[in-house]
Amino acid sequence: MRTFKKIVLLGSTATLMLSLSGCIPSGGRCFPGAAERGYFCYKEHNFGQNLSSDYKKGIRDGCSTGEGRFRRDYGRSSISTDYKSGWDIGRAHCKLIIPEEAKAGLRTEYQQAIDQKKKN
Repeated sequence: MRTFKKIVLLGSTATLMLSLSGCIPSGGRCFPGAAERGYFCYKEHNFGQNLSSDYKKGIRDGCSTGEGRFRRDYGRSSISTDYKSGWDIGRAHCKLIIPEEAKAGLRTEYQQAIDQKKKN
């Protein structure tokens, strides 16, 4: 068990040092030439390198959902952990933060009717 902890610590330290030296671009904004170097950039965010097509599709669908346009391939989500993980990350990255006063206008008529019944 101790050997495993040492390996994890050494790996984390090496990654941190490479990040600080500029060899590994950190997550966040894309940089010029990112796509040419194999990074997947979407909505100006750098999601990393060497991602599967399912992961990229999940990011795009999750981001669309986070922006208020629900999109999810349930068939792909049930068989591909890459798609599901990408969807979760894309949704979290692109999730809208809506002021409380604006939320009422986004509720459907059905939801508003339920709210009204609860008040009475």
